[in-house]
Amino acid sequence: MALAEYTLHIVKGVKKSFDLAAAADILKYRDARIFTIEDTSEWTEIFNSTESMTGVTSLNETDAPAILSQEEGYTVTLSNTRFGGAITITENDMVRAKDSTVMVDKFVQRKRDNLLTENRHYFLTEIFKLYNTAFSNGTFTAPDGVELCGVHVWATGASYGFTNYTTDVLDEAGIAALEEYAGALTDASNKPMPQNFDTIVVKKGSANARSAKQIFGMNGMVPTSVGDINIYEGAYTLVETPYISTAHKLYWFALATSQFVNPLYVGITKMPSMNEPVLALNNSITSNATGYFKVGISHMPIGVYGSIGTGA
Repeated sequence: MALAEYTLHIVKGVKKSFDLAAAADILKYRDARIFTIEDTSEWTEIFNSTESMTGVTSLNETDAPAILSQEEGYTVTLSNTRFGGAITITENDMVRAKDSTVMVDKFVQRKRDNLLTENRHYFLTEIFKLYNTAFSNGTFTAPDGVELCGVHVWATGASYGFTNYTTDVLDEAGIAALEEYAGALTDASNKPMPQNFDTIVVKKGSANARSAKQIFGMNGMVPTSVGDINIYEGAYTLVETPYISTAHKLYWFALATSQFVNPLYVGITKMPSMNEPVLALNNSITSNATGYFKVGISHMPIGVYGSIGTGA
């Protein structure tokens, strides 16, 4: 078999391993509970939220109960982003390899592995913008048009809302303030809707990560690793991630994962996968790897709480 034909065959052969590894990398983050990651076949997804229902009253013996209406909330539309990259084995690569199929294998495997790393990095950087831009209105907004952590107003209850933003440092006083906030939350008709925050998200290796381990008595515990993040189980689950940027290392977040669907939504329309390699006129062999996903805030972030951590 000519070396060009062999190289084409090898590039075709790495497709399966690339596709499986790319999907496995992404799905690890589904287990971390810090996003809602779903497979979807829809090009554009529309999320319709509902809010409170009111009108229950005392009834006399002959009274018929009033028919109550379900109040409609905001509508959110998310569309796909296409992403990807390609690997090329040039004619120079093949000439450099001479007749060594072993060297060709190494060229292909090295480029495949680097492409996997780069695809994964791009995907995680994009979805973690939900955290890194949580306090700035622009990149992603909640259904009410406000940043993820800010002053929110219900669609059907303009006189009621919630402010899921603070400047508190992550310490015992900050956690006490979080729990007081959680117990005081109300819905769009001002009925109590307390949240049970159970997950803390911080920058990996930061002072916040060390503080959280001290607060929750986690020193000495061995973390569970999911991709690049560590997960410590306790009264709160602590999640450390390197994808909260160093510039935002003071940020910390609390999530109520057991009551409502996490509104930080990632919809995978097409897992990153390699396309058939193509032999070009310049005798190089190229294979594209592309994927499609949507990312946004699908519902009002009642179960998300965030702090810039400055203490002022």
